Amino acid sequence: IKQIADRIVVMRDGAKVEEMDSADVPVRTIVEAMVGRSMDQLFPPLATPTRETILEVSNLTGHSGKFSDVNFTVNKGEIFGIAGLVGAGRTELVRAITGVDPIAGGQVLLDGQRITPRRPQDAIRHGIVLVPEDRKLQGLILPHSIAENIAYANMSEVAPSGWVTQAKVRSFASCNITKFGVKGAGHQNADEMSGGNQQKVVIAKWLARQPRVVVLDEPTRGIDVGARSAIYDIIVGLAKEGVSVIVVSSDLEEVLGVSNRVMVMAQGKQTGILSREDAHD
Repeated sequence: IKQIADRIVVMRDGAKVEEMDSADVPVRTIVEAMVGRSMDQLFPPLATPTRETILEVSNLTGHSGKFSDVNFTVNKGEIFGIAGLVGAGRTELVRAITGVDPIAGGQVLLDGQRITPRRPQDAIRHGIVLVPEDRKLQGLILPHSIAENIAYANMSEVAPSGWVTQAKVRSFASCNITKFGVKGAGHQNADEMSGGNQQKVVIAKWLARQPRVVVLDEPTRGIDVGARSAIYDIIVGLAKEGVSVIVVSSDLEEVLGVSNRVMVMAQGKQTGILSREDAHD
């Protein structure tokens, strides 16, 4: 836009919020108009987590050999970032923690009790959910509606008696669409939405289960800055409610911006765990 336009109009939430007579303005100014707040406030202030350990990963080794001997804990209300280059084993690690990929050795503990999930259902049953890195292939059924996508992960709430009604599906979805700021109606198909709103639907369907541990793999990949800001608010809001959060990201600024602590991985090994203050230094 800045390179090819003579003038710029910025829209937010369906309304024109600013009109610039020239495109010769700093990108920061454009972004702040899009988001509605200063770039310095793109990442919300973090809460201080408790000292209560909720999740513990002990000597975890993947069956594929992509990672080995990983150890860390996540406290109640803590946002734990995982950073590293592509191929470092980050995605494979969180897929193993959430039961998607098989584990060769080590264990996963919740509240000090070994759970080591062997399939996604095991993790979900214990309150551990994964927002995967590829929302189109792994997070949504694109030809189905927003309401249906949200309902699929919450059938015990939508149809406790075993009978599914469209009215119940719409009602349940509507509440979560509003709660998580999805720009769309329940009857719209997921493939009709922007990437940012698709990601909000994936997050909404899992957070509706009121999980204890939320794992987000590349939560803002391929979405605009406004949606990024909204998702950061959701992540920090979860931690303030006492949920333990793990965030995997290739964007170092993002990891540092939303994490209380950061674990760095390289070639399948953890190379260190840094506090937020040490990581910024």
